[in-house]
Amino acid sequence: MEGAGGLREIDPGPTSRGNGIVEQMEAGASLGHYRIVEKIGAGGMGEVYRAEDLKLERPVAIKMLPPWAAGDRMAVERLVREAKLASALNHPNIVTMYAIEDSDPAPFLVMEYVEGETLRERLHRSPLGLPELIAIGSQVADALDAAHRVGLIHRDVKSTNILLTSDGQAKVVDFGLAKRLPGARADADAVSLTATGAIVGTAAYMSPEQTRGEPLDPRTDLFSLGVVLYEAATGRLPFEGPSMLSVLHEIALVEPPAPSRARPGLPRELDQVLLRAMAKDKARRYASAADFAAALRGLGLERGGPEADEIAGAAPFAPQSRVPNNLPSLLTSFVGRRDEMEEVGRLLGTARLVTLAGAGGCGKSRLSFQVARNLLESYPDGVWLVELAPLSDPVLVPQRAAAVLEVREEPGRELMDTLKESIGSRTLLLLLDNCEHLTSASGRLAAELIAGCPAVRILATSREALGVPGEALWRVPPLHVPDLKGPVPLARREIGQFESVRLFVERAAAVAPAFSLTEKNAETVAQICARLDGIPLAIELAAARVKVMPVGQILSRLEDRFRLLTSGSPGALPHQQTLRATVDWSYELLSDNERVLFDRMSVFAGGATLEAVESVCSGNGIGEEEVLDLLTHLVDKSLVLPEVGVGGAARYRLLETLRAYGRERLEKAGSRPERLDQHVRFYLGLAEEAEPELSGGDQSAWLERLEQEHDNLRLAGEWTIRSARPEGALQLAGALWRFWRIHGHLGEGRRRLEAALSLDATGPGLAIARAKALLGAGALARSQSEYERARALLAEGLTVSRPTEETDVTAAILLELGTVAIDQGRHADARESYEECLAIRRAAGDKRGMAIALHNLGVVSQALQDYEAAKSLYAQSLAINRELGNEGWEALGLNALGCVALDHEDHPGAQRYHEEALAIHRRLGDRWGVAYTLHELARVAIGQRDYSKSHALLDESIPIFRELGDRVAVAECLEYSAALASAEGEDERALVLAGAAAALRDALGAPPTPPDRAGMERCLAETKRRLGSAAAESAFETGRATTFERAISLAMGEPRSS
Repeated sequence: MEGAGGLREIDPGPTSRGNGIVEQMEAGASLGHYRIVEKIGAGGMGEVYRAEDLKLERPVAIKMLPPWAAGDRMAVERLVREAKLASALNHPNIVTMYAIEDSDPAPFLVMEYVEGETLRERLHRSPLGLPELIAIGSQVADALDAAHRVGLIHRDVKSTNILLTSDGQAKVVDFGLAKRLPGARADADAVSLTATGAIVGTAAYMSPEQTRGEPLDPRTDLFSLGVVLYEAATGRLPFEGPSMLSVLHEIALVEPPAPSRARPGLPRELDQVLLRAMAKDKARRYASAADFAAALRGLGLERGGPEADEIAGAAPFAPQSRVPNNLPSLLTSFVGRRDEMEEVGRLLGTARLVTLAGAGGCGKSRLSFQVARNLLESYPDGVWLVELAPLSDPVLVPQRAAAVLEVREEPGRELMDTLKESIGSRTLLLLLDNCEHLTSASGRLAAELIAGCPAVRILATSREALGVPGEALWRVPPLHVPDLKGPVPLARREIGQFESVRLFVERAAAVAPAFSLTEKNAETVAQICARLDGIPLAIELAAARVKVMPVGQILSRLEDRFRLLTSGSPGALPHQQTLRATVDWSYELLSDNERVLFDRMSVFAGGATLEAVESVCSGNGIGEEEVLDLLTHLVDKSLVLPEVGVGGAARYRLLETLRAYGRERLEKAGSRPERLDQHVRFYLGLAEEAEPELSGGDQSAWLERLEQEHDNLRLAGEWTIRSARPEGALQLAGALWRFWRIHGHLGEGRRRLEAALSLDATGPGLAIARAKALLGAGALARSQSEYERARALLAEGLTVSRPTEETDVTAAILLELGTVAIDQGRHADARESYEECLAIRRAAGDKRGMAIALHNLGVVSQALQDYEAAKSLYAQSLAINRELGNEGWEALGLNALGCVALDHEDHPGAQRYHEEALAIHRRLGDRWGVAYTLHELARVAIGQRDYSKSHALLDESIPIFRELGDRVAVAECLEYSAALASAEGEDERALVLAGAAAALRDALGAPPTPPDRAGMERCLAETKRRLGSAAAESAFETGRATTFERAISLAMGEPRSS
């Protein structure tokens, strides 16, 4: 255990040295009126002892210089300076400095003794839970804020300089490296102690500006605290390396992985808070420690009230588990429902499908998440949430499940069959959440998976049964409420034990931290919960009002509403009537313009940015400049949820129940079509703005943004089809096809493009929109290896585009046509298309387009074994792409030059090109590019006779290609695996793999290039000779008859020669 020193190592060492200076104080030794009790810590900057102040009769901590520094003037001055700086601080989260005492040979410091442990010691047991993390982090931030307010920067914030008391209080220690800010009151020695330009602090926790020796301000401490909290949350440091220099390099230049990647289960909101604190550019960090503390507390995890101890143990997020899962990170605790969780768990032991049914707001989703979290260890192959709320098209239900399970569509095959085959006999639990608007499609998915996957179990939430044979329907009851009509009045503590009351108190304390259940208000709270029938959403909405009115007034308002809405909707369940009454009441508390904005926000699927809300929801009485204030009011009144989106931008979302309420009101007013038109205009503008960027330097950021908005883009596309607006449908689909291709939404993209193309689009001005849609449809068909369909669509697109003046579209279509021709082995056709494309790009002065056309002409030359021409064309393309900063195409050019080098048996040169390309692809997050480069490096490794390395590279590459649905690339990998097996003397295996690759190419209509075919024939000739013609032919035919998945398994998983 450590005390106030917070130093991480104890080094007793010898007890004396020749000059007579005592190296270690023995227990019982005296220093003036202090008696040493024990040594509690030591480090490079000092030694710390627990001692007793004999005058004041209190425990203290004494810090003295280490023996080697006792005669060092600068070390003594730094110790004195620490005392002077720390004495200016008086804060409950900073260890108090009592005195500095003179002694021979050096003075020593006397400070508050803290009984407890350092944060580092605490982390040796386990990472922190989120409530503990936020409590400690916000306290340390408060301490730093107090220091910064008097002009002090700590400069050495780390886990060993944070002490934790037994009651959970955090205290910052060791201001030995602290520095006064310019302009703050300082002693005369301050500058000489810190003006040397030396790097001070502990390497792993330093800010980027510290590593560079730049002037510091308080934001350096915020970076270090971010590192500390990252370590506390994940159990590892964000910047690691084999040496101090490598760590400093990481801090200065490398972005850390998100905490939720280092420890699955952490919420994304925490990612945003910590990554902002650790921004390389200090201007992007929090402006102050107070802001950092507020952001931590804003996560909503600090508790108040008498029930705090009871709920503190409830994990607000899924604990780290070996079981793979995508369960959501919940920022509020799960209250009660113990009996319900046990009952649902038992049902899942006997029924393959359990549906939790009930009215909106009754807590079905939260109950399902908690049940699944409790059962993680029962499903070794994973627990997977499939969120259906944002979907409106039943066709997308199996697609959403496939996306969650990372199953990709295969050409010419039903997705459901692929999904069932992929799951096979795996033991997993699937959560289908919010099925009520897609009941039939959800039921079909459940029935198919239950029939085809023997170890799958499904937990669904819906407002009604899914209608699947063998389904166990379980009605979710309301939370228990106090019975105030009994003969004996309930005491406050008894009332506080009811789940509904606990929920109200917790949520009320989240918005009004001073709120707690008291003898005075307990009965009123109980009446609110009883009047709301224990429905969680209704209780949460009522509790949110504690921020603006006392509970007595809340109760009276609820009573008014129930008298008005006692009958509810005809035929509605009682719980639906109660929920409607509660939402009606909340809605009527809004101003007229707040209601209008609330209704209009129901058009968004999955939330929206402020820019989107301003654009889509303004007009007809609401100015765009008014939207932010109105939106803030809706957030304050807990009707809109603020979230953090891509790039740290704010997003705003309605709960699905509230969204349905707003949508109903919008429809009754006849305003929804007008609002959807505005929605389409905004998201069409976003898609068209993104379109050119998807081939540029900001590709990765735009792809992430479009993925975040995918549900809104889907909604916009569906509305253009339903409202028969061909121009919008074609323009939207034509702008998004590159996004669909890069992110693997191939089947969905093709369906949306085909739907847009099916509309009557013969009017004036639609030619270019139609040509772009045909381009996209053809490109996606090629990506799924449907070459004849791709060729037909692209040819039609070319016919439509040529008469127009939009040569850019014509050139793009020619480029895709050339690539189809390359894949089919029609090299003369490919060259003709690429040369026409290049001529158009040159005439337009389009350097980016020229670079792409030159690169593809290089591919043709290489396929025709004209290596010098290929090398020249690739080099021209690479030079242009580097000039433009187009990193994606730069990497492709490097890979192409690597292939040419390999064709000339220049293995070191090929390896250099490919490794440079791989670094770029990884940085861009381009998974296809990574996989392609890995399989080319595998080919290089074969040539270098490094067979184990080649196996490893192919084992990493093949699964990515399979997931992306690129079967041509998989065929290449099978061919490389065959060559590898041949080189290792595994002749039969080599020929089976070669046969499988040949059959796959035949099925796809994608023959190898002449050089590749010749190389493969040379490779296998010796193999066939060794094996004998009959056995060789048999092995090759066995491969041709092998299934796709079996061939992959053979390439990756079979025993290999060493």
